Amino acid sequence: MRTIPLLIFFVITFSLLGQKPPEKFGDIPMEDMKMTVYPADSSAAAVVLFDYGRSFFNVPQDGSYQSVYKNETLQQRTDGRRAIVDRGRAPIRFEFERHVRIKILKKEALGRANIRIAISGSQRLNELRAATYNLENGKIVQTKMSNDGIFFENLTTNVTLVTFTLPNVKEGSVIEYVYKPNSTLSLSWTFQGTIPTRRSEYWMIVPDYLSFERKMQGFISLSEYEEKGEAYLGQNAKKHHFVCNDVPAFKDEPFMTTDDDYISKIIFSIASIANQEAVASWEKLNTRLLENENFGVTLTKTDFLKEETEKVIAGLTEAPQKISRISDYVKKNYEWDKAKGYFPSTLKKIMEKKKGNSADLNFMLASMLIQAGFKVDMVLVSTRDHGLIRKFSPMPSQFNYVICSIRTPDRTYLLDATEKYLPYDALPARCLNGEGLVISAVNFGWIEIPAKTKEKTIIGADLSLTDAGVLQGKVAYSYDGYDALKFRKDYFEKGEEEYVKQFAGSKQWALNSKEFVDVNETDKLAKANYQISIKEHATNQGDVIYLNPFIANQMTDNPFKSAMRLYPIDYGNKIEKVYNCKITIPEGFEIDEVPQSKVIGLPENGGRFTYNVVRLNNAINITSNFQINKTLFVPEEYQHLQEFYNQVIAKQAEQIVLKKK
Repeated sequence: MRTIPLLIFFVITFSLLGQKPPEKFGDIPMEDMKMTVYPADSSAAAVVLFDYGRSFFNVPQDGSYQSVYKNETLQQRTDGRRAIVDRGRAPIRFEFERHVRIKILKKEALGRANIRIAISGSQRLNELRAATYNLENGKIVQTKMSNDGIFFENLTTNVTLVTFTLPNVKEGSVIEYVYKPNSTLSLSWTFQGTIPTRRSEYWMIVPDYLSFERKMQGFISLSEYEEKGEAYLGQNAKKHHFVCNDVPAFKDEPFMTTDDDYISKIIFSIASIANQEAVASWEKLNTRLLENENFGVTLTKTDFLKEETEKVIAGLTEAPQKISRISDYVKKNYEWDKAKGYFPSTLKKIMEKKKGNSADLNFMLASMLIQAGFKVDMVLVSTRDHGLIRKFSPMPSQFNYVICSIRTPDRTYLLDATEKYLPYDALPARCLNGEGLVISAVNFGWIEIPAKTKEKTIIGADLSLTDAGVLQGKVAYSYDGYDALKFRKDYFEKGEEEYVKQFAGSKQWALNSKEFVDVNETDKLAKANYQISIKEHATNQGDVIYLNPFIANQMTDNPFKSAMRLYPIDYGNKIEKVYNCKITIPEGFEIDEVPQSKVIGLPENGGRFTYNVVRLNNAINITSNFQINKTLFVPEEYQHLQEFYNQVIAKQAEQIVLKKK
């Protein structure tokens, strides 16, 4: 299960809000202490008894509002518009307090005592209280956490991680903590987590001069919602109250992006202040990045790369050739350090180190393409593990990656230099997450990021079966797209000898010879050819041989095990697995039973499975072709998809029966 980010905010003295928490800190009901099973989910190892938050937007009314961007504010001008001025005026503040109580039901939930809270920048917590409660001799005994157990770690310049562990936690304990951070990372409230929640309650007071948009995400409906006006500190305001009761645990499912895209939560975005435009907008982000020394300005200072670029593309005249050659050059000469980001180091430092994060390599690629005469824009991306982009909330933190875009008269290229074993015009699968934002003075806007390739493997086998039940012959693998990337990475990272050892061992094959073809040519299929001997795919019972014809690529497990699915099925890219096998039967035997040919299809050509068996005198030809032709399926299509896999598994499990003449 991937980690669901915690949501952190500013601080306020909440006694002013006039809303009391549902429970007093330290006042634990005896029935909660005695609970051994959560009635709504008897399998739960722990349950959030309540998760309570309350907040207040505090915006100055003197005509100045601090921007989301560092070192600038937006001020009302005499002509009615707003201008960027120096930092120093009062900021918009979102002040917050949170109170959480959790019941530990089973030993496997003891890790819930380890709490991680992310807060903005180098800030600290204004308040943190935490305690554990155990039932001893019929009495509730409290163990308070000492301040010595609180640790702060600067993850980045913008994020500090606060960690602490509650003491004396055991099966049956109740733990609780209250914290008041003094800075914000997100305007959201999450109702759902990886364990069930009995009650999640959130209060927000918003002054009337501030408007915001809100969107509910996920598949859990609000149990209660209340909105009413009230006076607060001399201001007109609206009080919003959100409640979700009996929220089930979020269950991770196959073929999803990050959990944070699917958990039930409410997302807020400031729309306007005093009827003026929003503090942040995508247009402002575009302008800011174009003017930034470490982003847009970097691409105007690339003349020192001109000589090197001319050497790389010498003799080439066509645009695709030049783009491909430059891409290959950067991939082969610069190593990706596996870190993501969209702000690069200086290009000269990157040249010296020959290594960098995704932004370093892609800005180097863009710079050389510019020197080759191409018009290049950078495209901000949120990778699949980072989450979907919410366009209604124009925050730069939604992005964690950057790629290159080139528009030619013939087509638009989207390029990335981090994966050296992918074709030049294919993006890594991590980038296939909807749309990206083009940062450009001319082409600014959203662009679809499609999958240009698929996961594809073709296996061809020509085998002979001995009367002892041993298969012998040739097997040829052809890898394309993302399967070729995986193969090439395994091959080069392990080395040929270790790769072959692990490949044969995982299949229990005896390899008599091996050959690898076009492993270095990313614009071609990667091929692996083997001479093999296999003992475990046929069972000889004297007069009868039972033969499993799938020596590879047999599907044996359905990834979709749940009875129902609430979330979309997101493959990211298309899939194709082809298996062609000819098996010559031993002398003295004849074919008694073979599987029937079959074609299975998903609605709207979402997927297709073709299985064909042909008898040829003393041989059998088996062809299997499994395809997923859509990258995204809605929950209503889940049952069809689940049954599709079930039928494929059942068909590929059918055996061939041979008997003595």
